[in-house]
Amino acid sequence: MASTLPPRARGMANIELAMIMSTMFFLLPVIFSLGHLFYVYAVLKQTAGAAAATLAAAPPSEWISGAAANSTMKLRTVALIEKSLLDARVAPLIPLLEYDFDCNGNLVCGGERPDSITVSLVVEVPNSFQPVTALGIPSSMMVQTAVTVPYSH
Repeated sequence: MASTLPPRARGMANIELAMIMSTMFFLLPVIFSLGHLFYVYAVLKQTAGAAAATLAAAPPSEWISGAAANSTMKLRTVALIEKSLLDARVAPLIPLLEYDFDCNGNLVCGGERPDSITVSLVVEVPNSFQPVTALGIPSSMMVQTAVTVPYSH
């Protein structure tokens, strides 16, 4: 099919296409990396909320014996966090670096009934796109979130 445009206009269209494509070549990996970071953040926020709600629903009898890091209440919550990250397909590639359970602003949960419970989660998201790392963006980024809920019993 013959083009009705003069040859000069076709050349300009090719140059414009080349400029747009080269710009998109660098922008698309950045957009995908940011989208992945936002997805991981949303999963972490939802997971921290679910973990905090689980701890807030624990009966007072579990809080009395829950001061130890290996208490059943805390182990159950850690298992919930790991399962939630696996279900969202985040965990195998992006391991959970740190989790904290804070009660009433203290670093130790357990022993007495808390007024509020805070769950903090931290992961490190690797950046595998070479054009993005070539632009000076770090090869991995830390994503962290914290959710605080009142104790419900």
